[in-house]
Amino acid sequence: MKKTPKPSSDPSPEVTTLKSSTCPTLSHRSTLTYELGLDPEKTFHFRIISNDGGGFFSPEWVSWASIAEAISKAQPVTSRSLRPIFKGKSVNTAGFFLAILIAEGLLVNLPKKTRQFTATDKTPTGTTSKATKASNKKS
Repeated sequence: MKKTPKPSSDPSPEVTTLKSSTCPTLSHRSTLTYELGLDPEKTFHFRIISNDGGGFFSPEWVSWASIAEAISKAQPVTSRSLRPIFKGKSVNTAGFFLAILIAEGLLVNLPKKTRQFTATDKTPTGTTSKATKASNKKS
């Protein structure tokens, strides 16, 4: 059964969808549909649209800057590394985001590890630039 959450009552940033795609979950038991978007400040965002399996998730847009910051603080990267971004949301969301980041080429498995990952030198645009650079911007 396809899971599509109700729209959130939280205000979302104005994000223009650039791409809609699908990828398998880490367990390969279901397929996620997700979007990559850009806000007016030219910040990339991701969100999960649906899951054809049984897992619930949070549908809010999440900035690449937030994801990159969490990734930069973790070695290796696991779903636990992303959980602070989704505090109070479905526990599945962090794992689902790992699957999306792998599909986008932003994370890769560590050798001989099934649930541990490391960042690549790509950004959501597909260009090469360490993910940690996105988190080093000065406010």
